[in-house]
Amino acid sequence: MSKSLVFNKVPLEEIEVGMSVSYSQTITDSDIKAFAGISGDRNPVHLDEDYAQKSRFKKRIAHGMMTASYFSALFGTKIPGEGCVYTHQSLNFKKPVYIDDTVVATVTVTNVDIEKRRVKFNTVCKVQDVVVTDGEAELHVPLEFNKIIIDNKEELLKYKTQIFKLFKDSFNDTIDDELWKWAYIDNPNGNPIVSLYFDGSKLVGHYAVVPINLIYQQKSIKALLSMTTMVDASYRKYGIFVEQANEVYEKACTSGYKLVCGFPNKKSAPGFKKRLGWTLKEDLYVAKFSYDELQSIEKKTYPNAISFNTQDQENIEWRLNKPNKEYIRKNNNILKKFDGNFDIVFNGSDFSMLDKNYEYNLLLDHELDKYEDKKQFDYIFGYKLFDSTLAGIEFKKDLLMSDVF
Repeated sequence: MSKSLVFNKVPLEEIEVGMSVSYSQTITDSDIKAFAGISGDRNPVHLDEDYAQKSRFKKRIAHGMMTASYFSALFGTKIPGEGCVYTHQSLNFKKPVYIDDTVVATVTVTNVDIEKRRVKFNTVCKVQDVVVTDGEAELHVPLEFNKIIIDNKEELLKYKTQIFKLFKDSFNDTIDDELWKWAYIDNPNGNPIVSLYFDGSKLVGHYAVVPINLIYQQKSIKALLSMTTMVDASYRKYGIFVEQANEVYEKACTSGYKLVCGFPNKKSAPGFKKRLGWTLKEDLYVAKFSYDELQSIEKKTYPNAISFNTQDQENIEWRLNKPNKEYIRKNNNILKKFDGNFDIVFNGSDFSMLDKNYEYNLLLDHELDKYEDKKQFDYIFGYKLFDSTLAGIEFKKDLLMSDVF
């Protein structure tokens, strides 16, 4: 098939009702034979001259679907252009098309739905102004984003204003400037990995992980903590979150990270499990205890588990310098003041040195279900391993791993 198409693309926002483009092609014997081979339609009315002469057509005819395929050529290369996806096509075959006929295919815009990103067309093929094929078509025009992966703190600072605006638009709240700087810029464990999606100049998607220092069998584990996921409300139906997360994870793997972990909320947890392949531990809860109740609580030991690395001085100093929070170390426990009492953000098991005049919030799992009458709320921990040699290893779950934002 000889084609003389100019490849281009019309942005959805510039497509208007009445716009029309055409393409012409003269049907040849080789075209028909090639189409028969591709489609598998070897009906002799297309290929056998003797058979065709005895038919009502009197000579060989082109496949009807071959002429209809010229509509696809127009959609894919002119309007909407490359990247568009067929969703519907109706066809009426009105007249036969013969070898040496010149077919002129024309598509005309009849409707544009910006929100659903759909465009409808009238589709017509003519031979010498006689309609041989007509119908209606619908095309979906996917969004194309400008995608940026950042793994450098200085580079990330260039997008700070846009990131803060997206947070405001997504959650109707503001990011604490000091907190953001502490998590992303002052973090001593390395550079964050951040995926940013832009529609034109507008930031519409953000997924980020920050490095954290974990420990296993006295060896440091290079890990990441999943951070704020943000997608502009108008773009949440396009699967941006999954694309961005997978791009970040691919970058993390090539950068030598062993895993990503986090504490997704109930609303987002199913997406992390189903779409991103996370393993979720959904049997956690936070319970409140008095000092005396803590002393008799059943202890769960973690002799062979990954945990937050409190032995690395630089790591723990950074972690306990989270802005606007006050942390206290008591024996092997780390506490954070909260509503006049304390969260035990790192469980050191020995609670004898704690102050007797306060109540304490402690993260437990449902193996210790006899304390559920003390439950304040449920908690979810999740992770995705990049290093398969870690498969099956348990995690010591502490609020210190999640209490970042």
